[in-house]
Amino acid sequence: MMKSLTFILLGCLILIGCTNSLTKTSDAPKLQKFSMLDLPKMPKLSLPSWAKPRLPSIDIYKPTIMQGSILNLQEVNQLQLGMSKESVMKLIGSPSIIDPFHQYQWDYINHSTIEGQIEIRYRLRLIFSDDLLSEIDKSGLEELLNSN
Repeated sequence: MMKSLTFILLGCLILIGCTNSLTKTSDAPKLQKFSMLDLPKMPKLSLPSWAKPRLPSIDIYKPTIMQGSILNLQEVNQLQLGMSKESVMKLIGSPSIIDPFHQYQWDYINHSTIEGQIEIRYRLRLIFSDDLLSEIDKSGLEELLNSN
C-alpha cells in the first residue's frame, strides 16, 4: 500500500511541475524597430572597367547548307529543245528528281541556306518526249535569275 501511495504522490508532483505556474507579464523589453531608412548608407564601390568581370560572347555558327542541284544560269540558257537526255545531263548535270512514274520529266530543285541568312530556292523542270527535250519550264528560276 505504501508503494502505491508513493507512486501517486510522485505522479502528482510531476504533473504539478509540468504546469505553467508563471504569470504572463507584459513587462518584457521591446526591441526597437528598424526600417531601411534608419540604417546608415553604405558607399557604393566601383571597380575600374578593366577589372570588371565579363562574360564571353558566343557567336552561333550557322553553316552553309546546299541541298539539291546547283545550277549555273549560263548553262541553263544553253539548253535547247531537241537535245537528248545525255547531252542535257552533260551540260547541267543529273536531275534532283527522276520520278519512276514520270520518266519523261526531270526536276532540278535547290533549297540552300548561306550562313543561316540568305535562302536560295529554285526549280527547273525539263520535259522529254522520245528521249528528246520538248519543254523547258524556267518559271521556278526567278530567284536564280535575280541573284545573277
